[in-house]
Amino acid sequence: MPPSTLPSPAVTCAEYIALLYLLHSVPDPPSRNSIDSLPIRQNGYTLSLLQERSLAGTLAFLSSLKDGPEHIPAVCIQEDPQSAFLNVLLAVNKTKPADGKGVLKTLKLGFERIFALLSQVLDNGTPAMEDQVFTAIISMCSERILCRLRFIPNNMNTPRQPIKELLQEAVNAIRWLEKETVQDTGLLLLSRLFVERAKEVIQLVDAWSKHRKPARLGDLVEGFNGLWRVGGLQDLLGAIPNRIMGPTSRKNLLNIISKVARYREAARFLYRTAKKIPLVRQMKIVFVNLPQNAFQKIPANQYSPTLPSTVSRINAEHRQQWNVGQVCRLLNVGEVEANDQFVHQTRKTLKDAKIHAEIQLLFYCELKNFKLPPRVFCSTKDACFLCNAFIRIYGKIHTPRCHGKLYPGWRLPFSPKPTKIEQRFNRQLANHIRNSLTTLLSRQQKTVYPDPHESTLLTLPFSVTKSGSLALPEAEVGEILQSQTPNISETDQMPFILSNPKALLKPSERTPIASPATPTRDISIQPSKDTTSKTVPSPRGLSSDSSVDNHTLLPGRIVSKGVEANHASPLYEAGHLEVQIEYSTGLSQSTPNSHSRNLSYSIEWLAVGEAERVLEQRASPIFSAESLEGEISHNLDELNCFYITARGSVLKIFLQRSNA
Repeated sequence: MPPSTLPSPAVTCAEYIALLYLLHSVPDPPSRNSIDSLPIRQNGYTLSLLQERSLAGTLAFLSSLKDGPEHIPAVCIQEDPQSAFLNVLLAVNKTKPADGKGVLKTLKLGFERIFALLSQVLDNGTPAMEDQVFTAIISMCSERILCRLRFIPNNMNTPRQPIKELLQEAVNAIRWLEKETVQDTGLLLLSRLFVERAKEVIQLVDAWSKHRKPARLGDLVEGFNGLWRVGGLQDLLGAIPNRIMGPTSRKNLLNIISKVARYREAARFLYRTAKKIPLVRQMKIVFVNLPQNAFQKIPANQYSPTLPSTVSRINAEHRQQWNVGQVCRLLNVGEVEANDQFVHQTRKTLKDAKIHAEIQLLFYCELKNFKLPPRVFCSTKDACFLCNAFIRIYGKIHTPRCHGKLYPGWRLPFSPKPTKIEQRFNRQLANHIRNSLTTLLSRQQKTVYPDPHESTLLTLPFSVTKSGSLALPEAEVGEILQSQTPNISETDQMPFILSNPKALLKPSERTPIASPATPTRDISIQPSKDTTSKTVPSPRGLSSDSSVDNHTLLPGRIVSKGVEANHASPLYEAGHLEVQIEYSTGLSQSTPNSHSRNLSYSIEWLAVGEAERVLEQRASPIFSAESLEGEISHNLDELNCFYITARGSVLKIFLQRSNA
């Protein structure tokens, strides 16, 4: 190719990918994409954007049937107003049009069984249907679950510590931790509950090993879900010294628990979403198939790429001069070897690269020009560096996370004519190369990010378990959570609402959370059987029953007071917790001729011995303020009390309505 002739956009893209890969295989650290940063359309959809993301993320998680890098699926949700169906668009990584047919067929059969069950869900459905959905999920995903539990080898066939040994190691480490942290009541409560649940899971592991039947595997997943619902596991395992249990073992155990538990949570989420939103009962799988010419390749022998010419082109575009020899020296590689690596990778990319599933979804949606296009793409793994970069340039789609790793065997669908988005993408890659070269020369050393975890879990909405306790997912910093209002029984139990419990921690100890919600610092009590139809006033709309701004509680001492309707209590401080009680009667209960009922309450900061007894008996709900985000509602039990814990502080709160 003559030097004056510029390569095609596809060749330029391959060259820039090869050069960027030479500079570093992980150009960026893992990152999260804000869901509210794009001008994504909201009107006309049945599903909210958060609901669409949760649904797509759940289905993407279930679509991971095997461990390994081949045929990675991606999912998006498309509402079809003409047919009243909810189309689940499904794609897998492909080099050729016919790739992945077997995987897609297996996924279709598995999802159709699940969707058939969801189609039978009624507004007043029963938990038995949720269990059937769970059974279908276990059947569909059994091989992947067994691999996660280390009963069968992974794709790399690397030796791994058996799950039973890993759990027993954690139990032994936490028992050691209990002896060293006897004064930390919150940690003591958490550790004892973990040990109890972990021992139950170990028994379930033994039961599965003796009788390998689907029902036993389902029981085992249930056990891991119970272990995950202990809450605060990251903090608990993080408190174990490395000499007692290695950091890799702790990290692996947390990963196993969270992902195996997700299968139970997925069944609950799908069932309850279908119960709440009738359109979700009408889901169907649609395979994404791009035209055959999209997979057309450019012959690699039509030109001769070189590292100096590519760097010179970027030099000219950005009016800068980088010396290839100096760059190679800092990369600790010779110029000839660097050029050979660059040429080999460029040609390999042009010859063997795959079109990733997310890119297929994007181009498919562009071709179809849907009236209500999908707004979220989710894969079994976080988006790679190149997919994330292209989707961000496209600007109409949200993908939750990017793991930051660059796969050099990546390409865009073939286009006979240069497109504007291809050219914009190449400019973006050139900008990243320029920044990388500038940083390299400035630091005089290669920037190396650690190999990332490529798969993380989206946080699902809160839900209430059959026993009435809350399933509390652990949110990562920056995650936007949507609370799910539980079903309220028709008994005379009094519901209460925990508003932004993370904010119960003292201001100096709170972890910053990127959320659009305005933070509050209160626990709201709403004396209504229907918590979905009332709105609790904000603290600014309520008046306090005391002129004192805050009261410091003493361990073991009970404070009993009352609060009038539409008023708030003082702010109580107990160790790491700050609590305020709000009482709103709701509009329907306040009339000129009626007398509002006051709310009597008592708050006790439990001493260590009493806190231990609470753990053993577990007669009332226990909430970890550090594991909650957003707002949740819950019925009081027959004892009219509940417990809140945070970093060693345990509060017992009793509530009772009384006549004014």
